[in-house]
Amino acid sequence: MGAYKSLVRPLLFRFDAETMHRAVLSACAIAAPAAQRFSAERYPSLALDLAGLRFPAPVGLGAGFDKSGTATRTLAAMGFGSIEIGSVSPAPSAGNPVRPRLFRLPADEAILVFYGVPNDGAEAVAARLRGMRLPVPLGISVIETNTGRPKSLDTVIEEFRTATQALAPLADYVALNLQCPNSETSPPWEPSGVSALLSAIDPQRPVFLKVAASADPAAIDALLQAVDPFPFVRGFILSTLLPKPYASLRTTFDIRHLPGSLSGAPLKLRARELVSAWYSRIDRKRHALVAVGGVQTGEDAYALIRSGATLVQLVTSLVYEGPRLPGRIHRQLAALLERDGFARVADAVGATATAA
Repeated sequence: MGAYKSLVRPLLFRFDAETMHRAVLSACAIAAPAAQRFSAERYPSLALDLAGLRFPAPVGLGAGFDKSGTATRTLAAMGFGSIEIGSVSPAPSAGNPVRPRLFRLPADEAILVFYGVPNDGAEAVAARLRGMRLPVPLGISVIETNTGRPKSLDTVIEEFRTATQALAPLADYVALNLQCPNSETSPPWEPSGVSALLSAIDPQRPVFLKVAASADPAAIDALLQAVDPFPFVRGFILSTLLPKPYASLRTTFDIRHLPGSLSGAPLKLRARELVSAWYSRIDRKRHALVAVGGVQTGEDAYALIRSGATLVQLVTSLVYEGPRLPGRIHRQLAALLERDGFARVADAVGATATAA
């Protein structure tokens, strides 16, 4: 067991989860000038090109950890292949008013999240990022402002347009977050609504749609058809959501009364199922898949890549494994590629599907 798990994590876990999240982000912001970059480029087999961008490695930090871009420089130096911040809304939001909003489930290496998209707003985040240069691609996830009140589709689309207009020039790619389970403001995203949204924005950058992924072929095809006229959409971030009540958890205390959506290790198998379902239906020359859910090791990332994911994102496992995790995952992943005779990680994408 490393120093993080044996010494640092027990200390952090003695305090409220949200308090510690804010403290870690503040520490990262202070440490930014002294951050030593771990270069994922030490593994040439992991580098890949996607949407006109060069990713030094496929495993990146997903949105949700650095919501307002306060710790981006330090996080980008930790060995991730990309950094996605946000989600950022056009206006500042305090998120859901209920406290607590973040619950650790250590027995399952999972977290229940009920933040409700707190962030500093597009104007403040844009000012923070202006002039910043990172060693890896920067994605910015955008969303409508969580006011706690339902909004019309037209209002939500206008808020996405405003946030995208402000933030896209500072990003390498834009992620449109269509799936936040802890905000009540969005209407359900039907394919017609997605088409209307994409018609309304001028993204200036490659776009990835973050969707509450379904494995239903008809639902996948309907969304793909809606997206087809928009060549700036380069792929899909497949958010993995498990229905309540959560089965087969090792956590012994009753979590049925706790709000929020589950994140972490229990999503591992479902994430692979979703990637496989989508990979068999997308136009692979146009669209790529970004897998999210339960990534703790190089083996986890490799399984998602072999199922059809070009990129992989993690958040929760960073809480349980510590800052050396991205470097360890990429070291393991490079070894797995070499073991199986893949010269490049891109050659392994969909290998399981191809072999089936």
